[in-house]
Order: sequence, then C-alpha cells, then structure tokens
Amino acid sequence: MEACAFEPFDFQGDMTPLAFRRFLKHCCDVGASDILVQGGDYIWVEIHGRQRRASKHSIKQGQLSALISAVWQAEVESHIRGGTGADRSLELSGDELGIERGKTIRFRCNFVQARVARIDEAYAITMRVIPSELPDLDKMQIEPDLLDALYPGMGLVLICGPTGSGKTTLQAAVYAKAGSTMPDRKVITYEDPVEFVLGGPNWKGPQPAQSQIRRDIKTFADGLRNAMRRKPSIIGIGEARDLETVDAMIEAGLTGHLTYATLHTESVAETVNRVIQVYPPAQQSAVASRLMGALRLIVVQRLLKTVDGKRTAVREYVIFDRELRNQLQSMNFERWAPTLRQQLERQSATLDDKAWLLFELGQISREEFIELSGIRAFRTRSGE
Repeated sequence: MEACAFEPFDFQGDMTPLAFRRFLKHCCDVGASDILVQGGDYIWVEIHGRQRRASKHSIKQGQLSALISAVWQAEVESHIRGGTGADRSLELSGDELGIERGKTIRFRCNFVQARVARIDEAYAITMRVIPSELPDLDKMQIEPDLLDALYPGMGLVLICGPTGSGKTTLQAAVYAKAGSTMPDRKVITYEDPVEFVLGGPNWKGPQPAQSQIRRDIKTFADGLRNAMRRKPSIIGIGEARDLETVDAMIEAGLTGHLTYATLHTESVAETVNRVIQVYPPAQQSAVASRLMGALRLIVVQRLLKTVDGKRTAVREYVIFDRELRNQLQSMNFERWAPTLRQQLERQSATLDDKAWLLFELGQISREEFIELSGIRAFRTRSGE
C-alpha cells in the first residue's frame, strides 16, 4: 500500500482496548513506523516520513486515561500527571489480532502531558513500531567500504544522526550480521528500552544479552563498567549523551572491546566535537587523545523522502585507519573537525553531496534537498 493510500481506521464505536490493539496491528500491516495518540486530536501515523490521519474522529481525553490503564498500567498516568513522563514498551500477540502463533509485535512508547490545541494538560502517546524481523544489513545498500569497516577487531564505532534517521535499525542490523556470521563474537547490549530482540535460531554464537536501563541496570555508564567484567566481543549501548557514559564508552573501546554507540549529531565533524566538548576545557586535550586512540568509524545517516512515496538513506562516514589517526594526532585537536570536513568535501562524500546526487537523479524533490542542506546550499549548487 502506498503512503498516500492510507485510510483512517474505523473503530466501530468506542475505542476499546481490543479495538486499539487491532488498530495497532493494522498500522503494522500498512507499514507505519510511528503512531501519535493525543487528547483532543485525531490519531496520526507516520508512513515513510509522511503524516497520515488514522482515525475518523478525534480522541477524547477521558478515552486516553482509560486506555492507558487498560493497555499499559495505571501507574503510567501518575507519571504523566506528575510531570516526569514515562517510557514503556508494548508487546502484542494472539490469534484474535491476526498475529501468527509464536510471533509478536512490539512498540516503544513515550507518554507526556502537553497542551494540545485547546485542551490543556492533554495526554500525548508517541509509539514507535519495532519490526519483529531483524533488519538485514546486506539489503540496506551499505557502501562496500563502509560495510568492510563496520567490524573492526576492537575500538569505537559511532552511529549518528537525528531522531528518526534509522540509527537503531542500522545498529540492530550490524548486531544481526555479527550473530549470523561471526560465531566467536559474544554480543551484549544496554538499551533504553530494548527495541529489536536479538538472537534466535540463526545466531551462531552465544545468545546475546540485552539489558534495559533502569530495569536491569541503572545507567548506560554502569552498563559499560559491568560489560568489562563479562568478556564480551561486542558491546552496544543505545546512546552516549553524558560525560560518564562517554568516558566509559571510550575506555571500553581502548581495552580490546568492539564498542558501538549512537549519538544525536548531524555530521562527522560535529560528532568529534560533541564527544570532546562533553568534558571541561582543561580535560579536552587528554580526552581527545584517548578518543582518537579508540575511534575506528563514524557514520552519520539521514532518511530522505523520495518522490515515489518512500524513503532512502544517505550517509557520510569516515574510517579512522591507523594512518588517519596518526595524521590527526599530529595536530591540535581543535583542527580535527575542519580537517575531517574538508576531507569529505574533497571526496564529494558529505551528506549534502549524496543528497544532491539523488536530486539530480530525480529521486528526491527540491524541497527535500533544502530541508536537509538549506536554501543557500541549493542555490550554490544549482546556480539559481
């Protein structure tokens, strides 16, 4: 079904818990990636990056309160009203939903209170569909040299991009390929929450252990310290966003482990700066040296809407081989970001370059290029 062909779901009366679960199954069937349910508004779904109205009527605040208690737990509402919000997972199964026996459908769910249109203190639920099948790295059109660089013997691999850029999917695909082709690679991950369920009969080595932050272990940093005592080959963390986690991440990469982490950054150059600038200025030079000793790869990904109603990934990346690491360590760390940016520009390998090629091939619109790169970049390249 094309994104533009989506029809609002008929709840046939009240939005009961069973009807809502059937609606969620329907969303998965039509390829929705995200679902937004908020008091005083229609339900909306996102399909290939495009918003589609998914209900015939707006949702009343009282309906949401009852739904949260029935589908999740009553304590979720207390977190919402207390101003802390909540993150939960949801798992669907059962013949009554048309889900094959032994199969499940999983969602990552966020709850918060907000003003929605004219309703104050409305509840907003944002749900991300977690595909039941692990993504296949070999079907993701990964550049050959990038594919070769994704599995160094040790060190730090950073998978970056803004929210909704496919970081988690790419990370899961990396783990899945390791599990199916590298039997000596023991995989452990720390996630918030656990999204893709790894392992299964095709996993050649030990079944992976996935720990959920706050439920199984307190923080990402605690998880990384815990990992050092478990003799893993591959350590994965969901996101590095504070000094303690970044420091533990670098240390793991320096001590013989292959460590994958994600960051919310929009370029390779920004990623290097972001990691270093987490630290106080007096520590940055020493940290930069440790970082460069650990780094093996930075890849930044974006998903662009294509003219056929779907999306495609574009990536900029730098492989930190010994020669490049030595070159960068011979200069002041403040020059690293511009040096890396210039290298990508010389190779026509920035995100802007990749997106411009898609525009010239007629695969993305003018507006989509401008959304990524800005009007100035478009005018410079087009001569407009």
